[in-house]
Amino acid sequence: MAGWLLRRAAELRRDFTWREAGGSLGDLGTFVPLLVGLTVECGLDVGTTLVFTGLYNLATALAFDVPMPLQPMKTIAAVAMTDPPMDVPQIVAAGGFVALVVLVLGCTGLMERFNAVTPFGVVRGMQLGLGMLLCAKGWTLAVWTDGTKQSMRGLWGPDGMALGALALALVLASAPTTTTTAVDVDGSAGIGADRTHTRARGGSNDARVALVLVAVGAVIAACRPGSLAALRPGPSMPFLTFPGLADAATGVLRAGLPQLPLTTLNSVVATCALAKDLFPDKPETGVTPTGVAVSVGAMNLCGLGLGVMPCCHGAGGLAAHYRFGARTGAATAFLGAGKLFLGVAFGGSLLTLLGKFPAPLLGVLLAAASAELIRAG
Repeated sequence: MAGWLLRRAAELRRDFTWREAGGSLGDLGTFVPLLVGLTVECGLDVGTTLVFTGLYNLATALAFDVPMPLQPMKTIAAVAMTDPPMDVPQIVAAGGFVALVVLVLGCTGLMERFNAVTPFGVVRGMQLGLGMLLCAKGWTLAVWTDGTKQSMRGLWGPDGMALGALALALVLASAPTTTTTAVDVDGSAGIGADRTHTRARGGSNDARVALVLVAVGAVIAACRPGSLAALRPGPSMPFLTFPGLADAATGVLRAGLPQLPLTTLNSVVATCALAKDLFPDKPETGVTPTGVAVSVGAMNLCGLGLGVMPCCHGAGGLAAHYRFGARTGAATAFLGAGKLFLGVAFGGSLLTLLGKFPAPLLGVLLAAASAELIRAG
């Protein structure tokens, strides 16, 4: 075990480039808004979530030879922020239910069978639909105030549409070229046979754009009144959370059950299919239905008792990392190290700074990532 860890750590150091660093930031358009929303509406702690999701990123970087994403469980997050908002014990119960079911499916091999019988059209349809939803969400963040459709943003200013338009122009200018190749997708993935697949082949420009957009957004957020003054050194103190029967029932029924099909299909089945599409020259990535299911279940069961945001993998996140240049686990290792540092150094006081990150930039990152999913679908 120790030898394997040392070997994988050496491989991650070898694979790390600035392109991987840029690709690691491609999924922030989903992560940051939902983390801030769950913190403000439901009482989750930013610092604890950053520390544990950073550890999750580091673990998945070791386990998978692709930039395996880490995303909030979107259905749980969406339900939790609706009226009436869910509290932390209810969120923990919902995430724990999904994690336990997925872990059992993975450990028993049932996830492999489920994956094998899932029709090709279902997976591709989910990828296409999710890509369109992400694109729509990106548009909403970039154009409408506070991510709602009540009023449009102004043209100028740190949250203006001009900033989003400039960011979109940079992303389009760095758009990767595409090549068409024949990919053999065997029946073990549950999707079809030989087919033609169009892949994006980008240089380092797309990675530089992600780094530039996040750097510009961080500077804008830091320059806003009160952002830096709110920072306090030191990590958050985690708290144990044990939902009672009433909270468990509410969490499972309101959010856990609706999240379960999305996790099995998107987080496991569609992610495995997309990994085969994006990395046909990497036969040994470790991305299997069993491996991904066990990863989702284990990481959540480790952190949910401390009030960590429920997380999963996902085809959208993988497409986002890939779109901005990530090709190996070095990208998610870099992201995880950054989250861990910020969570330990500043804890929950980061909420104000994260909440002031320009939404148009997050929207453009999200919309750009959706293109990879739509292309795959």
